[in-house]
Amino acid sequence: MLKYKPSDFNKKAQFGTTKSGHNPKNGNPIKEFVPQMGLKYAPRTRTMTQQYTIAGTTLEDTILIVIRHNKAVNKKLIVMLPDKTYYDIASISPDDSNNVITYDIVTLKLNTSIK
Repeated sequence: MLKYKPSDFNKKAQFGTTKSGHNPKNGNPIKEFVPQMGLKYAPRTRTMTQQYTIAGTTLEDTILIVIRHNKAVNKKLIVMLPDKTYYDIASISPDDSNNVITYDIVTLKLNTSIK
């Protein structure tokens, strides 16, 4: 069971989808981010043992964030963090406990196709 204080959730991520568009300067096709919802999150760090365990796997270049449980969050969404970087949702680990407040750990992988 995860224990977090409300003050831990001090950053806001935008969850949304992409749409195809065109660069107004040269007409090249680009993907544009379309936000659908904003959620507060707490960054989660991995231990060194966890980092060594995932080295060489598809999860090597991923980061973790923790959000309050939200059924609307799924793997089809794109996440934009406050530093304007875009991430695909690699996996969602929901809290299946019977607690009143539950949290999901979301694994994010960098998306370089969105400008």
